[in-house]
Amino acid sequence: MENTPQKQNGSLLDNKKVLVSVLFTALIFNVIFGCLRNPLGEDNTISWIGFDHPIGFLFWGAVTGSAFFLNILHIYRKHGYTGKIGTVALYAAPFMACAFIFINDWGWEHVVHWVGAIGFIALNGAALLMFLFHNFKKHISYKITTFGVALMLLSMLVILLTIGKSGLLELIPIWLALMLLFLINCTDFYPVIDKKEVPEKAIDTKKAAKLAMCLGMFGADDFYLGRYPQGEGHLLMTVVGIMICVDRFIGFGVMNDISGENAVIFLAVGLSILCGSAAWAIYNGTALRKAK
Repeated sequence: MENTPQKQNGSLLDNKKVLVSVLFTALIFNVIFGCLRNPLGEDNTISWIGFDHPIGFLFWGAVTGSAFFLNILHIYRKHGYTGKIGTVALYAAPFMACAFIFINDWGWEHVVHWVGAIGFIALNGAALLMFLFHNFKKHISYKITTFGVALMLLSMLVILLTIGKSGLLELIPIWLALMLLFLINCTDFYPVIDKKEVPEKAIDTKKAAKLAMCLGMFGADDFYLGRYPQGEGHLLMTVVGIMICVDRFIGFGVMNDISGENAVIFLAVGLSILCGSAAWAIYNGTALRKAK
């Protein structure tokens, strides 16, 4: 049975109060958590602080990843930007945050951790830069910002190669990026130009229901229906649940010797999240079957 998809419920994603609240929560926590120790120290990066404060590190990942994803997504929706490179980068970045936060130890885990850290910064940067490049010739504000971002990235690279890494080296780009997201979303410095509406596509509700029942925990039905933010959230929920279950054996679970009752609590949290993801998938599948 062929139908047109239901319009996405964008009330939460388009609510500036929610976006600004998450953004400033991330900004303030990055300032406090990142400066918990002298940010000029080589071993005082967010990762090193996260070793000793795993709960704070989890919160850092959740709030910072959410601030970037939700605000860049809102920029795309607000301006009608649909570039493939930027969109792929936007949706891939949260999974790099998972690798960065949950996997860290010496050996292969340390390599994955650094890939996740670099990927998280690079992908969010690419998602924002692709939008700026798209509007580069349309308004002076986009030109100035593009050059400014490029200059900042080049400066950080030079400092890294000459002076070395430090907590401040990773904090400054995050602080500036969060402030830039606020300016784009909540001020008139970056006007909307030539917004294009995304056409709706026909979908098969029967197929969507099957996807929900079989692969719903990975957001397959939402991705098929074009509900990409919901699909991203569902997939991320499952990935986070799995990572918390296994974190006793990798990452900061090992570094902090999480065992005994604490290990049971970690497992309980992970399994509870996975059960919630399964319930979400079953609900979607049931609702789609009734809609046929």
